[in-house]
Amino acid sequence: MRKIKVRHQRLPGIGELFEFVTAAGLRVGVVTHRSGRHGLVVSERGADEPVVTAVLTQKAAAALAAPLTDAHVELTTDDIA
Repeated sequence: MRKIKVRHQRLPGIGELFEFVTAAGLRVGVVTHRSGRHGLVVSERGADEPVVTAVLTQKAAAALAAPLTDAHVELTTDDIA
């Protein structure tokens, strides 16, 4: 399994952003809010507007993450493009 480079960015007053680019070129971002909510954002590389956005409760985020937990990631603060 290949490693996926995940960019990590602190969002002052909001939480944290974790973002990566898929093999198909889609940017996938997860915002973890300090309140416990999670946001999912999917956009095409270079696009101003996301294709998909979703706000998830902690329970919904856990349900989404469960089948995806076999991934190996490398956290970085560098650009992921």
